[in-house]
Amino acid sequence: MDKISDAQEILKELGLPKAQQNKICALTFLALCGIKPDDTWQNISSTSLTLSKGIMDFVNDKYGQDYKPNTRESFRKQAINPFLDHRIIDLNPDDPNLSPQSSKTHYAIKPLIVETLKSFGTTNWNDALENFKKYQFEENIEETSIIQNIKIGNFKSIYNMEIELGRFNVFIGANGSGKSNILEALAMIGASKDKALDLDGLISRGVRIAKPTLTLSSFLGKPTKKNISIEIKFSDSESVVSSSFQSSDDRDIYAKWKDQSDEYFNTKGFLNFFKETSGKKEFSNELLEELENLESYYSKKNITFSNKHLKIIADFLIYNLSTQALRGLKTDSHKIPLGINGEGLDLLLNNLNRNERLQLDKCKIFFDWLEDLKFDKDDSLKYQGYKLGKSGSILYFSDKFMLKKNNILSAENANEGILHVLFYLALFISNKTPNFFAIDNIETALNPKLCRALVKELANLSETNNKQAIITTHNPAILDGLNLNDDSQRLFEVYRTDEGMTRVRRIKFKKDLSDKPMKLSEMWTKGLLGGIPNNF
Repeated sequence: MDKISDAQEILKELGLPKAQQNKICALTFLALCGIKPDDTWQNISSTSLTLSKGIMDFVNDKYGQDYKPNTRESFRKQAINPFLDHRIIDLNPDDPNLSPQSSKTHYAIKPLIVETLKSFGTTNWNDALENFKKYQFEENIEETSIIQNIKIGNFKSIYNMEIELGRFNVFIGANGSGKSNILEALAMIGASKDKALDLDGLISRGVRIAKPTLTLSSFLGKPTKKNISIEIKFSDSESVVSSSFQSSDDRDIYAKWKDQSDEYFNTKGFLNFFKETSGKKEFSNELLEELENLESYYSKKNITFSNKHLKIIADFLIYNLSTQALRGLKTDSHKIPLGINGEGLDLLLNNLNRNERLQLDKCKIFFDWLEDLKFDKDDSLKYQGYKLGKSGSILYFSDKFMLKKNNILSAENANEGILHVLFYLALFISNKTPNFFAIDNIETALNPKLCRALVKELANLSETNNKQAIITTHNPAILDGLNLNDDSQRLFEVYRTDEGMTRVRRIKFKKDLSDKPMKLSEMWTKGLLGGIPNNF
């Protein structure tokens, strides 16, 4: 096989579209790799080249071509720009501040490509390709932290509760047991850490707003407390992220909540705290010095959290899907990239990178009729009668069982199940979605067998893409997708005590379930796992 054919084959294996497997792209690739006709791929090197004097001169000189200067735009549009988009080459690596319009603009093959291609034609090629796909997009391999422990006090039906989370967590429980209250407590501390502890900030995260007297716990025979307390501990840190909330007016639904813990991260806050608790008006120099030391300590702790832990909490959202939003008929939530009701699905799918799209494509198995996804960026299909025009979604589907000339369905007309599934897959796949989130009532619009397969896939994707999720459900089929032998996948019963307080119990088994005569779904419906009403 000659080098041009080699290059075309490599570009195909690297996942570039067919349009980028032509002769110009292959020659551009060879020039950037420094590969001459008689070289082996082990001779690959990364040298910065300009377009005209570097790449085109190499192609004409080494491969006997005769491309004229007026063809440079063909090289740029067909090869250079797509290579940049697919992270094959770097732009101006020798001078990152150089303008892309500069005559000195240059390009170089990425080091990852160099290492990958050294295995071309060897028995290690497939392994090298897999490694390339894993590290091609740096944002897909960002390490994140896992929330290990959560303590919630005095929030709605939660008087005092603690839970040890895994990576993929499923909550079951009777209606009104407090599952959503747990999620809302997390959304409240998230809003605080995002400096958005107002009504809009809470609502946009999925919190149901009630006046403070109903948000604070209220139980017969128990004293009423004024503060909501939440503590979160991560698996990679001994420190705790905490909040203590108090409202400005307990009886006003529009009252503002204040996170008092923020006040204690500076000397003035400490002084105010000690004045309130000790009654003292003046303090010694020794105490002031000690307070400054404490401020320094908390400042350092805050820095530890600011880049990773606080962002994970601040990004937390509760997703509760609406088919109308998924169809592009409602845009109530303005969260980016995905709204809490399903807004923005089409744009996120259209902007998945190659690695993410490959993960999504593997899931076409869930819908045997699906041929492909299409995105009508110009909205031209609307004028051809494919939708009424009420929907703002640019997402379309092609049905492989229909005539090719008449097999396009808009999101406005497609079945709701595929919209829900695509949303969940995008949520777990994209590097632009939160690292920690919740899904309330995941089973909506889904066939029971699909529920089981979907949960199994989402659990795998959470591990692959460093996501942590809490899922609530009332559908027993969801449980059959869990692998409780994997400690990162956890099942919890949420219930209320005789006093009405929300509690959480992890459901564990001493041995695997292979010898059990019943599935988890059957155990639940028969009452063996709890999480069902007991009063009828």
